[in-house]
Amino acid sequence: MAPSVALIWMYQGKNAGARRAELETFDYPNFKIVEKIEEIPPDTDLCVFWMDDDKPVTKTFIKEMTRPLIAGDDFRAVMHFWSGNAISLPKNMLDAADLSDNGGDVQSLLKLLLPVLDVTDKGTRGRVHVAFSSTERLAPLSMEPVGFPS
Repeated sequence: MAPSVALIWMYQGKNAGARRAELETFDYPNFKIVEKIEEIPPDTDLCVFWMDDDKPVTKTFIKEMTRPLIAGDDFRAVMHFWSGNAISLPKNMLDAADLSDNGGDVQSLLKLLLPVLDVTDKGTRGRVHVAFSSTERLAPLSMEPVGFPS
């Protein structure tokens, strides 16, 4: 069974009603859309913080955001950072960091969630596994051509 997810939705677009209706059709069995940390249900397993700027996402967005957190034991990430707009993490990490909205406008997801890494168990090697994903394709940093139009 899929873990329960709270989608902490920080909308930065022009039509919140239409966008929220779109989000409610996401392909995920057990998620709730909230707008503040304090609204996260207590029985939530994973949290996805998303600064939604109206760019298109697929209906599998929540699955893609949670996949690195529920992967096999050897490669399980404690946090998934996606293209600067979204971060997912287990709710127990959020609880341990004792974060709140504090009525402020969050400008950076990393600034909001870096305190979570401070309270994360680093294991015997003193490291944590954070997954990073990007929607952009990066070209090598050189003056040479990197491809041809098709």
